[in-house]
Amino acid sequence: MKVDDWQKTYWEDEKGRNRTTIQDVLIELQDEPVALLKLNALAHIPSVIIEEYKKQTADLSCPIIVVEKDGELQYILDGHHRRQKAIDEKRTHILAKVFRGEVINESR
Repeated sequence: MKVDDWQKTYWEDEKGRNRTTIQDVLIELQDEPVALLKLNALAHIPSVIIEEYKKQTADLSCPIIVVEKDGELQYILDGHHRRQKAIDEKRTHILAKVFRGEVINESR
Protein backbone atom coordinates (compact mmCIF):
# COMPACT_ATOMS: atom_id res chain seq x y z
CA MET A 1 0.00 0.00 0.00
CA LYS A 2 1.27 3.48 -0.83
CA VAL A 3 1.15 6.50 1.46
CA ASP A 4 -2.29 8.19 1.45
CA ASP A 5 -3.69 5.11 -0.30
CA TRP A 6 -5.59 3.77 2.72
CA GLN A 7 -8.91 4.11 0.89
CA LYS A 8 -7.88 1.19 -1.33
CA THR A 9 -7.49 -1.13 1.68
CA TYR A 10 -9.49 -4.32 1.53
CA TRP A 11 -9.58 -7.85 2.89
CA GLU A 12 -10.60 -10.88 0.85
CA ASP A 13 -10.80 -14.63 1.16
CA GLU A 14 -8.21 -16.92 -0.41
CA LYS A 15 -10.30 -17.42 -3.54
CA GLY A 16 -10.94 -13.70 -4.01
CA ARG A 17 -14.72 -14.19 -3.94
CA ASN A 18 -15.59 -12.27 -0.79
CA ARG A 19 -14.16 -8.83 -0.19
CA THR A 20 -14.54 -6.32 2.63
CA THR A 21 -13.28 -2.80 1.94
CA ILE A 22 -12.31 -0.16 4.47
CA GLN A 23 -15.34 1.79 3.23
CA ASP A 24 -17.58 -1.19 4.15
CA VAL A 25 -16.14 -1.15 7.65
CA LEU A 26 -16.51 2.63 8.01
CA ILE A 27 -20.15 2.48 6.89
CA GLU A 28 -20.79 -0.28 9.42
CA LEU A 29 -19.20 1.85 12.16
CA GLN A 30 -20.78 5.19 11.30
CA ASP A 31 -23.36 5.00 14.11
CA GLU A 32 -21.03 3.40 16.64
CA PRO A 33 -19.82 5.75 19.37
CA VAL A 34 -16.15 6.59 19.73
CA ALA A 35 -14.77 4.93 22.86
CA LEU A 36 -11.86 6.00 25.03
CA LEU A 37 -9.97 2.71 25.19
CA LYS A 38 -7.18 1.95 27.67
CA LEU A 39 -3.99 1.20 25.76
CA ASN A 40 -3.19 -1.65 28.11
CA ALA A 41 -6.42 -3.33 26.92
CA LEU A 42 -4.60 -3.73 23.59
CA ALA A 43 -1.33 -5.02 25.06
CA HIS A 44 -2.09 -8.61 23.99
CA ILE A 45 -2.34 -7.51 20.34
CA PRO A 46 1.04 -7.78 18.60
CA SER A 47 2.62 -4.65 17.21
CA VAL A 48 3.51 -4.36 13.55
CA ILE A 49 6.47 -2.64 11.96
CA ILE A 50 5.70 1.07 11.84
CA GLU A 51 7.36 3.42 9.39
CA GLU A 52 8.61 6.40 11.37
CA TYR A 53 7.15 9.05 9.07
CA LYS A 54 3.67 7.47 9.36
CA LYS A 55 3.90 7.47 13.13
CA GLN A 56 5.05 11.09 13.22
CA THR A 57 2.09 12.24 11.14
CA ALA A 58 -0.46 10.01 12.90
CA ASP A 59 -3.57 11.92 13.98
CA LEU A 60 -4.57 10.78 17.46
CA SER A 61 -7.90 12.61 17.13
CA CYS A 62 -8.90 9.93 14.61
CA PRO A 63 -10.08 6.71 16.31
CA ILE A 64 -8.41 3.40 15.64
CA ILE A 65 -10.59 0.46 14.59
CA VAL A 66 -10.42 -2.63 16.78
CA VAL A 67 -12.17 -5.91 15.95
CA GLU A 68 -14.07 -7.58 18.78
CA LYS A 69 -15.22 -11.19 18.68
CA ASP A 70 -16.99 -13.06 21.45
CA GLY A 71 -16.57 -10.05 23.75
CA GLU A 72 -12.78 -9.88 23.36
CA LEU A 73 -10.64 -7.42 21.41
CA GLN A 74 -8.97 -9.54 18.74
CA TYR A 75 -6.85 -7.24 16.58
CA ILE A 76 -6.39 -3.71 15.29
CA LEU A 77 -7.92 -3.39 11.85
CA ASP A 78 -6.76 0.18 11.31
CA GLY A 79 -4.54 2.41 13.40
CA HIS A 80 -1.35 0.57 14.35
CA HIS A 81 0.69 3.74 13.78
CA ARG A 82 -1.70 5.77 15.98
CA ARG A 83 -1.46 3.19 18.75
CA GLN A 84 2.34 3.27 18.61
CA LYS A 85 2.39 7.07 18.65
CA ALA A 86 0.12 7.06 21.71
CA ILE A 87 2.40 4.53 23.42
CA ASP A 88 5.50 6.58 22.56
CA GLU A 89 3.82 9.69 23.99
CA LYS A 90 3.12 7.74 27.20
CA ARG A 91 -0.63 8.13 26.85
CA THR A 92 -2.88 5.78 28.77
CA HIS A 93 -5.91 5.89 26.44
CA ILE A 94 -6.70 6.09 22.73
CA LEU A 95 -9.85 6.88 20.77
CA ALA A 96 -11.32 3.77 19.17
CA LYS A 97 -14.30 2.35 17.37
CA VAL A 98 -15.06 -1.30 17.97
CA PHE A 99 -16.05 -3.37 14.93
CA ARG A 100 -18.15 -6.40 15.73
CA GLY A 101 -18.71 -7.62 12.18
CA GLU A 102 -16.93 -10.18 10.03
CA VAL A 103 -13.77 -9.17 8.20
CA ILE A 104 -11.86 -11.42 5.84
CA ASN A 105 -8.39 -11.80 7.38
CA GLU A 106 -6.10 -11.28 4.38
CA SER A 107 -5.18 -7.59 4.00
CA ARG A 108 -4.43 -5.90 0.68
